[in-house]
Amino acid sequence: MELLNPQSSLFTAAIGAAVLLGGLVAAILAIRTVQGWARNARDDGGESGRGDWENALAGYKNLRDEGVLSDEEYRKIRTLVEPHLQEGVAGNPPAPPKPSPPGQSAG
Repeated sequence: MELLNPQSSLFTAAIGAAVLLGGLVAAILAIRTVQGWARNARDDGGESGRGDWENALAGYKNLRDEGVLSDEEYRKIRTLVEPHLQEGVAGNPPAPPKPSPPGQSAG
C-alpha cells in the first residue's frame, strides 16, 4: 500500500497525529491527577494548622515533580510556606492556598 510508505506525507502526518494524541492523553491524565489531589485536600477537613501547610507544600511538590511547576516556582512557594510551618497550630494561621490546575489562575 503506497499511502503508508515511510516516505509518504500521509505516513508523516499519521505519526504526528499519534504523537499529538499521546501528548493530549498525558495532559488529561496530569490534570485529572491534580484535580483528584485538590478534591482530596478539600475533603480532608476544615481545620487549619501545620498539617494543612504541609499538605499544601506536598501538593506543590507533586506539581513540580510532574513538570507543572518549575524548580524556581516551587522554591518561591516553599519560601512563602515555611514560616507557617514554623508557627505550627499556634495562633490558628490562615488556611494555605490550594494549587490550581494548569491553565487556571489562582485568584
